[in-house]
Amino acid sequence: MNRKENKMKMKTQVITTLALLFICVSASAQEKIVVGGSGSLNDEITELAKNFMAKNPGDSVEVRPESMSTEGGVEGVRMGRFHIGLISRPLTQTEKGKLLYLPIARSMAGVVFHKSVPVSNLSDAQICDTFSGKLKSWKDLGGNDAKITVLTRKRFKDLVITAHAIALVRGNEVLAALDKRPGTVGIVNLGSNYRDYENIKAVPINSISPTAETARTEKYRYFSERGLITQGEPHGLTKRFIEFMATAEGRKIIGSQGAIPIR
Repeated sequence: MNRKENKMKMKTQVITTLALLFICVSASAQEKIVVGGSGSLNDEITELAKNFMAKNPGDSVEVRPESMSTEGGVEGVRMGRFHIGLISRPLTQTEKGKLLYLPIARSMAGVVFHKSVPVSNLSDAQICDTFSGKLKSWKDLGGNDAKITVLTRKRFKDLVITAHAIALVRGNEVLAALDKRPGTVGIVNLGSNYRDYENIKAVPINSISPTAETARTEKYRYFSERGLITQGEPHGLTKRFIEFMATAEGRKIIGSQGAIPIR
C-alpha cells in the first residue's frame, strides 16, 4: 500500500468514526416518555404531545390511546410503564406513597333539562329530592304541572336514584334524550358535547351558574378534577412536557373540549 492509499484509508476511518460518534450522541440526546391511564383527557393530552413534539423534534411523547381507568394510570406509574399517569380524581391516601399528583383541569357536571321547562334555579335539597323520586312533578320545582322523568347512569354512586329512573350507558345518550324529551332531567358533563345540543340548559345550583370562573374558584362545587401523577418530582422530558401544559398554548388545548385548565 503506497503512501497516498494509506492516507486515504486513514481519512475514511476518521470520517466513519466521527459519523458513528454523531449517531451515538444523537441517540443518547433523544428522550422518550410514555403517558397512559384514564381516558378522560386522552384527546387533549394527545394533541398536547403532537404540538410539543412539533416544537421539540428530538423528543418523543407516546400517549397510549386506550383508556385504562384511573387505577390503570396509578399502577402504570408505580410499575414504571408510564412516566406520566392520567387520572380522573385525586389520589387516595393508600395510593399516594411516592406518587406526586398534579391537578391540571376541572370538568363541570350539571343538572340539565329542556329549555322549555320554566325552572331557573335548584337547591341541593331539591336536586336530591328530584333524583330520589320524592318530587314527581315539575310544579314542585316552580315549573309546569308535568311529570319528571329522571335519566341516570351507573356512575353516580353517591346520589340516591329513584327506581323509576331510566338508566342509560353513555353521556351522549343522556344528552340526546334530554334534548328530545322536555320532561326529563339528568346530570351530565358540561364539556364540548353538551354544547352540541341546542334545546337543553344547565340550571344554576344554589343560585350559582356553572361557568369556567365559578368552577375555577370552587364557588360552583359540581365538578370532577383531572390530573397527572409521576413517580416523585418530574425531571427531564417529563418535566418539560408538564410545563408545556401550563403555557398559553397548552391551556388552550386543554380547554378545547370543554375542560377548565387550572395550572
